[in-house]
Amino acid sequence: MDYPRFIVDCMLGHIAKKLRIMGFDTEFWLDAGDDFLINKSMDEQKLLVTRDVGLYLKLSKSGRNGLLLPNDDEVENLVFILKSCDIKHIDPVPNVNTRCTICNGTLTKLDKTMATDLIPEKVYKRISTIYKCSKCSKIYWDGTHVENINILIDNINNLLVQ
Repeated sequence: MDYPRFIVDCMLGHIAKKLRIMGFDTEFWLDAGDDFLINKSMDEQKLLVTRDVGLYLKLSKSGRNGLLLPNDDEVENLVFILKSCDIKHIDPVPNVNTRCTICNGTLTKLDKTMATDLIPEKVYKRISTIYKCSKCSKIYWDGTHVENINILIDNINNLLVQ
């Protein structure tokens, strides 16, 4: 499947993080202006996602498509984005496309023995899988946060079929 790629405006960091976890290439900057976001979305052929009506109107005038999110509800907005891109299902995380929540880099699986100095000992003892960001080297592992994200994904998947 060809996954859509996104640029998300500065007010939607929580959405950017969730899209990255789900496996979508999602760019996000805290200090980027409208023109930068529009030009970047055009140059990189990424879909611009915003709650800013002014930015959306500017984007539309430039002849570029984007998504204006309907409200502040995170789940509804994620479902709106995914339905707009004709995504019918999200795989549980981590999946082969899961990206770094910090920098959007791709994650690679590490052999657990290679990570003894990278994670707390109590975590090392209870987990089996470790991932490392190819860009910023952040370390990830399956913890309760993954369970919570997968509950969110189950909820989203149920809404995608409605």
